[in-house]
Formats: sequence, C-alpha cells, structure tokens
Amino acid sequence: MTSEAESNRLTNEELDLYGYVSSSKRRISVIIALKSNPMTPKQVAENTDIRLNHVSNVLSELSEESLVKCVNPDRKRGRVYKVTDVGSKVAEKVITSE
Repeated sequence: MTSEAESNRLTNEELDLYGYVSSSKRRISVIIALKSNPMTPKQVAENTDIRLNHVSNVLSELSEESLVKCVNPDRKRGRVYKVTDVGSKVAEKVITSE
C-alpha cells in the first residue's frame, strides 16, 4: 500500500517542468488559473491581470511543454485552453509550494 506522499510524487520529467513553470510568475498565474477550469486567453487575462499578449505568449510556451492544450485549435477566435494531466500535476505542486 502506497502512502499519499508516494502517490503524489512527481517524476524527474515532471519536476523539470515544475522548475520551468515556477521560474516565471506569469507561467505560475496562467497554469493555476487553468487548473480550475478551461478558459479562453481573454478569460485568463481577466482572471490573472496579465495583458492578453503576454497570456498568449505564455500559453504558447506551456503548450510547447505539453502542460496545456488548446481544445479547438482550428478556431481563429474563442480558442479554449485546458491543462493536460501532466500540467495538472505540475499546477498542484506549484499551488502547494506557494
């Protein structure tokens, strides 16, 4: 039987991603905002008080690292982003480390 601490342990790859996210206040804010529910970039900007162009850049960065995913990439407007399974684990580590 594994303890709760063992089941929540991050892999080395997940810890690397945690380091990547935690090195930027904007990345931290965006991944925490998306942890609660999927949002458009505009909604993320409004919830985090980060300018929309910066949110778009952060979403691109997090997407490249497979921490967030656009659920409707074919749309020009109204794209919705959500955290991936790995992104959720990393976000949880960020939240508990603050």
